[in-house]
Amino acid sequence: MLLSVPAFAQEEDHWETYMAAYEKGPGITLVNMSLKEKAPVKDQGFVLITGVSFSQCKDGLPTPEMIETLQSMDDALVRQVSLLGTTTFAGTWTHNCERLNYFYIRDSMDVRFSLQTFYKDNFPEFKTYINIRFDPEWEGYLKFLYPNDIILEQLNVSKVLGLLSAEGDKLEKERPVDYSFFFSDEKNRSAFIDQMKKEGFQVTSQHKKDRAGLVTITKPALPNASTISGMIIYLRKKAAESGGEYKGWETAPVKK
Repeated sequence: MLLSVPAFAQEEDHWETYMAAYEKGPGITLVNMSLKEKAPVKDQGFVLITGVSFSQCKDGLPTPEMIETLQSMDDALVRQVSLLGTTTFAGTWTHNCERLNYFYIRDSMDVRFSLQTFYKDNFPEFKTYINIRFDPEWEGYLKFLYPNDIILEQLNVSKVLGLLSAEGDKLEKERPVDYSFFFSDEKNRSAFIDQMKKEGFQVTSQHKKDRAGLVTITKPALPNASTISGMIIYLRKKAAESGGEYKGWETAPVKK
């Protein structure tokens, strides 16, 4: 793990870590997913982005020796920012040999001076970064830190694959993967099925009540997050074009 939740974060919050590609190389984001339900918070209209650059890095990310130092620094920073008043810690971004922490705060008064003193007294050997801007819509969180649909799907798929691995599945063998969709209109459902058959899918089940119904299609695939999440995103789009709604996916463990 290149990122860990700071000790002062709320235990009931839901945190996720993901990696993505950027213009200057890979970046890793740690984000508080729980904030999505309440963002933006009206009385915290400023975003504070602050952190340090570090020299012990490889491909823009911290070396193992650097990780522990950064995590200790994160904990100290969260504690320091909490002294400034009502704040919300939204997440961190590690990229291009730099670690940036995102906080939402009530106002910007005395924040810069307080952090400059904090860094000087505690981490004088690091080059620091402090940026405070008005962000009433929480775009820094919602449009940057929070994962997009592709990454969200990869995170969800990875969790299922993790459960399969825990059951002894080495995830090396291709196996049938099922995808389920709901259609409220029988004609649309039939059109979707016909299209999927042309693309090599098999229909494993169809359940309908009046003019509504669930359909499950299947196709063999290697069980990895990139392949399955990519297929889900594609099929979700195709189903939506026919008035359908994606309901989930599943596959069986292969232990031999």
